[in-house]
Amino acid sequence: MTDFAHIKFIDDDPVTQSIQEHCDGTAAIASFMAKAFEASPWAQLCGKWHDIGKYSDKFQKHIIAASGLDTSVSDPGLTDHATAGALLAKEKLGGMCLPIAYCICGHHHGLMDFDNGSRSCLKFHLSPQENPLLDNVRQYIDTTTPLPQLPPPNFDNDSLKPKSWHLWIRMLFSCLVDADWLDTERFMNPANFKARANYSSLAELKAKLDDRLHSLSEISPKTDVNIIRGKVQDVCCNSGSTVGQGIYSLTVPTGGGKTLSSLLWAMEHAIRHNLKRIIIAIPYTSIVTQTVDTLRDIFGYANVVEHHSYADISGLPAKDQLPLRLATENWDAPIIVTTNVQLFESLYSNKTSRCRKLHNIARSVLILDEVQMLPAENLHPIIDILDGLSKFMHTSILLTTATQPAFSGTIGSGDAKFEGLQTKEIIPDTADLFKSMRRVKIEFEKEPMTYENISEELYKNRQVLCVANTRNDARQIYDGLQDKSNAFHLSRMMCQQHIADKLSTIKQHLAEDEPVIVVSTQLIEAGVDIDFPTVWRAVTGLDSIIQSAGRCNREGRRELGLVHVFQLSDSSPRGILAKGISATLDLIDSGETDFLSPDASKHYFQLFYSKLNDTDVGGLTELLYRPYPQFESAAGAFKMIDDNSLTVYVPYSDGEALLAELRNGEYSNSLLRKLQRYSVNIPKSKRDELEKLGAIKLADNVYMLPDCSNYDDNTGLTFDNKWLDEDLII
Repeated sequence: MTDFAHIKFIDDDPVTQSIQEHCDGTAAIASFMAKAFEASPWAQLCGKWHDIGKYSDKFQKHIIAASGLDTSVSDPGLTDHATAGALLAKEKLGGMCLPIAYCICGHHHGLMDFDNGSRSCLKFHLSPQENPLLDNVRQYIDTTTPLPQLPPPNFDNDSLKPKSWHLWIRMLFSCLVDADWLDTERFMNPANFKARANYSSLAELKAKLDDRLHSLSEISPKTDVNIIRGKVQDVCCNSGSTVGQGIYSLTVPTGGGKTLSSLLWAMEHAIRHNLKRIIIAIPYTSIVTQTVDTLRDIFGYANVVEHHSYADISGLPAKDQLPLRLATENWDAPIIVTTNVQLFESLYSNKTSRCRKLHNIARSVLILDEVQMLPAENLHPIIDILDGLSKFMHTSILLTTATQPAFSGTIGSGDAKFEGLQTKEIIPDTADLFKSMRRVKIEFEKEPMTYENISEELYKNRQVLCVANTRNDARQIYDGLQDKSNAFHLSRMMCQQHIADKLSTIKQHLAEDEPVIVVSTQLIEAGVDIDFPTVWRAVTGLDSIIQSAGRCNREGRRELGLVHVFQLSDSSPRGILAKGISATLDLIDSGETDFLSPDASKHYFQLFYSKLNDTDVGGLTELLYRPYPQFESAAGAFKMIDDNSLTVYVPYSDGEALLAELRNGEYSNSLLRKLQRYSVNIPKSKRDELEKLGAIKLADNVYMLPDCSNYDDNTGLTFDNKWLDEDLII
């Protein structure tokens, strides 16, 4: 009887890998990976048993026929080769089999629900009627080797098990999946296997960072802001090299240089505690790209992996492209820059492709930039999984922002109430830091204002930024400007490249001290280095108001910039936006006057959280905090962002030529990644109507504008502004 796990051909000669070789290789790699969270024996058994189902006659006939090794053999088709290993775990381990059974049964198709009433659940796969799958391969299984001693999962308190049990199983699953892929790649594609993990050490990268910071200190003007930035860096350097592992916050005013300061802390901390990598998670892809460019300029292309749906490495040096592409599969690189969506949806995913990288979060430093942007609707499962990563996966976490949310103690109220994180602030006196960097004054307009009122006020300023809450509000204010010769509109009705081009022009106007009026949605608030003397901001959550204030007198060129906060009588906010506005108004009513202070931010978030009636909209705590987690159902329920939008590609600038390639049948993933910069999202509910009108067309399963008639150079998409009236802040 044959025992092939994999078959390949070299110069028409077959080369085979036995099942035993593959299982032993997978077990060794998985065991090494799981050392990060004290689970090596568990991972070893997962690897040893994961493919024993391949010993079956049916699978052997399939691999021989499908590979072309023997064309006379009839291919019986794909066969279940995962259940046998799970059944063996049940037989050998009894009540301790569950983690291994979940991992082995799901190592191709994903982590299952334990019981969903269908044949796709783990309970069915472990049922007596599946025993023939094990009986068919039993004669090939080594039963003489003693099983390793399986230590209990590394929970330090049984009361914590319900909310961390699923994370521990998921991490074990990640080790098995990545090890399985790597051992297979080592045999099937050794060139790719050798291209992995050829990176600089964190100590080598730290030396490069020190050189860059020293150079910046030499050439930067000795302004008050730059002196303060230097002091923040000194504090971060000292803290990172001295404190123990845990969850920390870095609360620095906008413009205080927190990107490089947080990286400096992470480098020092990782080296001190022998951690493997630094992972930076950011809310918006635009900020990710900006951060990646900064870091690659310091550390080189090969050491910084950008991972999100819009990432495109086609323009990078050819020698760096393959290693970077491979590193996005499992995050085996020293610096990873990703989005909150990629990070947290992976942490709650059940899919092999998304879970593969998770074990590399263990024994790493995780930086959450602009942490106040974490969605309130999912705050409970997000906070809990951060807590589990810190306590059981030896991940140090750094929360960075200018408006630190109140994540410690009890969060929310009523049914939404849950326990937060135990965090420690790096800056010893944040109040003094914020006072020393105060560059603006915030004034709240007493009377509600109309669109027309705001447009009139903007004309009174030579250089002014107005930030609205919704796309519709921004468009109405912009349309009210009679003279648009020096006026600009920014919203997500414009593609990413269009926004970047407009920002470049706006910055040029500001640099040359020319008149300029900008009306924007919230997209301008984070990660956009821009400086206006005056800002008008529609009332919203205090954190967003402060982010807008960060675009005012950013470099401290004036004694104080002025931020006007106004209420629109023409707008009726809903949902989370309305709760944020209500919390801000409550803060004003409480007598608070220093809205830029850290204490005001903390008070605001306490008020805001108290208004939340659901911090777990997907019901993940019910699905996962149980002895038998429902992984597949939880993965379907957890969404960082609504998926009710439709991507439409637009013929703006180079997008026109790229769309021509698409229409000519040159469809490829690389082309779609390039087109992401020329895409706009619209509500799916408008698809049929717009398609019927011919405003959008479908080609190669993607939607595009047929021409430029519905794309305006000033405002982007211009179908029918009625459908722009939504509480999409960005």
